[in-house]
Amino acid sequence: MSKSMSSARIERLNLLLKTIQGRQYISREDLMTECEYTSARTLESDLRFLRESFSVKIRYSRSKSGYVFEDGGKYILGGAKHA
Repeated sequence: MSKSMSSARIERLNLLLKTIQGRQYISREDLMTECEYTSARTLESDLRFLRESFSVKIRYSRSKSGYVFEDGGKYILGGAKHA
């Protein structure tokens, strides 16, 4: 992980996880709107970063046409502990 990650990206990652956590699923469009993403590429980049750097388990379900949050991995969200 880059030591020079911006505070804006950290805030964006926190918002992304807070938005998806605790829901059965959320569509890409709703996730982009609620997290104020203007680019699907940025959303996908952030999801890939969370998966690869922190072992966060978020998958896209074709049957639900949305993202499913399964586990927070090693990412600490808002001071709460995640396994």
